[in-house]
Amino acid sequence: MRKGAWGLLLAGCVSVPALAAVVDRPFFRAGAVVIVFGASDFEENGGVAPVVYDFHMLDGSTSGQAAPDLIVDDGRAINFNSGRYNPIQSGESSGWEYQINNPTFGGAFQSSAPHQTLDADDSYTAFGLDDGTDIDLLGGGNRAARFYVASNVPFDIFGEATNLTATGDFSSMDYSNIRYRLRYQVSGGGGANRWGQSAQDPAPSGSGVTYGANGTLYTLNGLSAGPVKVFQGEQRTARLPGSIMDHAVGFQSRYNLRGSSINGNNYDFSQGTGSIGADVVYTIYTP
Repeated sequence: MRKGAWGLLLAGCVSVPALAAVVDRPFFRAGAVVIVFGASDFEENGGVAPVVYDFHMLDGSTSGQAAPDLIVDDGRAINFNSGRYNPIQSGESSGWEYQINNPTFGGAFQSSAPHQTLDADDSYTAFGLDDGTDIDLLGGGNRAARFYVASNVPFDIFGEATNLTATGDFSSMDYSNIRYRLRYQVSGGGGANRWGQSAQDPAPSGSGVTYGANGTLYTLNGLSAGPVKVFQGEQRTARLPGSIMDHAVGFQSRYNLRGSSINGNNYDFSQGTGSIGADVVYTIYTP
């Protein structure tokens, strides 16, 4: 018994050197980011494209709220013509191009730049007519433009129509006279301006577009009371390794003048002259 106690006493008297340590901790976290690109400004204002003007951080952002944007600038949409990106025009500098419907011969229209603008550099060929020949806005007055979104996380898009202007014989028109359609394309373009080569469908269920899926049913009137969800995302756009443009999906908005009830056209000569326009603001929201 005494031997065992002595052994315990010796063990308690042995000193243990103090230990010191330096702790290093490599750590990386990829935040939730949505990037939007288009044009820096309208073409007539010297805008250039493509330019990233939205850099949204969704981390810590409240669901159903606009995601914080780390770039304070607002951008403009893009026309994609002849394999390159072109800033859209405001449309205020000239009238829309016309088309000749049901000529007996001729009536071909040749447009020169700028796009969707009737000016002295455009031309028509002589045409024959009968009682069915008519004139309408070219392409039904389709004003189409795109913006592009690349993300590593699902996102929603809200749209709001503001700043309605109506002049001349169109002064009695309102938001309901502008038809609205929204759709998106996972990939497209050509050459150095291709997009979406490493992207995926951000809403594979087919239910992504929540307002404007059918251009004959929707108008800007439904977006005029405040921000409305127009797209509901389900997954990120990025699918495979690539650049921002490789990961981008193109969203196209299309607008038509909802004008004449006389002949079913978008416009009739009896409506006279005038203009109608509005701003449509798209904002990234946190799902």
